[in-house]
Amino acid sequence: MASVKLIALLLLAATSAEAQSFSFGDLFGQAGKQKKYYLQQIAAYQVFQSELKQGYNVIKHGLSGIRDINTAELNAHSTYYTSLKQVSGPVKNSEQVQDIFDWQVEINNSFNQSFNGLTDDEQTYISTVKAGVLNECNADLTDLDNLLTAGKLEMTDDERLKRLAKIHTAMLDKYQFTRSFCNAAKLLIAQRQQSNNETQTLKSIYETH
Repeated sequence: MASVKLIALLLLAATSAEAQSFSFGDLFGQAGKQKKYYLQQIAAYQVFQSELKQGYNVIKHGLSGIRDINTAELNAHSTYYTSLKQVSGPVKNSEQVQDIFDWQVEINNSFNQSFNGLTDDEQTYISTVKAGVLNECNADLTDLDNLLTAGKLEMTDDERLKRLAKIHTAMLDKYQFTRSFCNAAKLLIAQRQQSNNETQTLKSIYETH
């Protein structure tokens, strides 16, 4: 009976020891796995953090690059449009500019000469023509002033030269018209004067005889 109890106690102790050994071993195994898992998570987090930082730097520098490009383009555009408002030497020093000013002076002088010998209606007509021509001249000179003044017009040199050529042609037409018109008026005056002189001569001859 005592031996049976002893065997039973030994079996119980062995079973308990085996159970305890399994429990502790399993516990340490689980702890090791958990530790390994945590280490993997930390490593993964560190890699993610590194990639995130690199990505942020790429985005930051990328946006900075885009900003720099946009700034450069804006500056280039600003410089370009500013240059369009400037008047270059070939435009300002063109002979066509001086022609326009010279023709304006000639037009004024032509209309300001005396037209004695014409009737009042003819004098009024000449004044009306003069006013119309000078108004058109003033419009051309205003266009020329805008063309030659920096900051008023945004145009390339080619565009300015084309506009200058148009003003040059318009002023030339008015100059040629004025010369022809005033010369015709002076010729009419001269013919009338000659006719009057011939009439006076004939009258003198008849009166003498």
